Amino acid sequence: MRTKTAQQVADYVGGTLHGDGSVEIRTVGSLKNACVGALTYAEHSYLGEVIHTKGSCVLVPHNDFPDQTVIVVDSPRVAFARAAQWLLPRVTPAAGVHETAIIEPGATLGANVSIGPWSLIETDVSIGPGTIVYPGCYIGAGSRIGDECLLFPHAVLYPNSQIGNRVTIHSGVVIGADGFGFVYDGDQHVRFPQVGRTTIGSNVDIGANACVDRGALDETVIQDGAKIDNLCQIAHNVRIGEHAIISSQTGIAGSSTVGAHATIGGQVGVADYCRIDAHGLVGAQCGIPSRKRIPAGQVYWGTPARPLKDIKKQQAYLSRLPKIAEEVRRLREEIEDLKSRLPDV
Repeated sequence: MRTKTAQQVADYVGGTLHGDGSVEIRTVGSLKNACVGALTYAEHSYLGEVIHTKGSCVLVPHNDFPDQTVIVVDSPRVAFARAAQWLLPRVTPAAGVHETAIIEPGATLGANVSIGPWSLIETDVSIGPGTIVYPGCYIGAGSRIGDECLLFPHAVLYPNSQIGNRVTIHSGVVIGADGFGFVYDGDQHVRFPQVGRTTIGSNVDIGANACVDRGALDETVIQDGAKIDNLCQIAHNVRIGEHAIISSQTGIAGSSTVGAHATIGGQVGVADYCRIDAHGLVGAQCGIPSRKRIPAGQVYWGTPARPLKDIKKQQAYLSRLPKIAEEVRRLREEIEDLKSRLPDV
């Protein structure tokens, strides 16, 4: 934990300070529960709550608070996230190799690397400076891990996995397992070769218990800045673009592509050979059928996935069904009444 002044925080986030710049900031907190010494933020409908917070400094989009210390920034939430990382750096273990860890001959460790208890680093592995490998991890032969990465307990990297710089891999993640590739010969399923590799760029986060399979014959690729939530499945030959974000319990089948800055909600099922173009957005629990394309910048929802504007139109029609049904019932009654008045022929 670092103690800074409000002015130092303003300088760090590139904001404009209003109020007492000497106020000490020691921690962060939510607008409702922030304590004295805490930095917090407010935007949109929460701005009315700023006057009630106990926090010592508030990040806001404009200054309507003459009696409080605030920092005006374009995006309070983004500025708060950056300031929080600066004020509350992660506590990490000391550099060195624990006596129970196994480092096979031929492995190379950079400066200030930390290897935790009972981890296995196989031959021809390269680990860059400042990387931390927590207890119980397995890093297979020929893997490459860049600088300042974090591998939390029980992460597994199959042989020849390629990891960039500043990558965070949470507990239970499996990188480079065989893809689910089988061909049917009319009697049984025959395993298709899974001999490619997994390549992960820099500044990638992979949540707990997610799986990223190796390529079948080529590569599975996750590009710089992508964020993958807990419990996701990324199949063989998938390509995830820069700064794409994929929420929990989503499965992406083989040879599909997710474009740069695309967003996928939770529990989405993406079939094989699909394409989600750059800045596309797929809503939670969508089902995307095989070889479907989501155009760039478009929002899709539902199963099968359709443009959100079409979903809204259908929902509007559905909401009118009770009224339509009542009108049909009334018309039927009128028709029957008219028929009853007709003379017999």
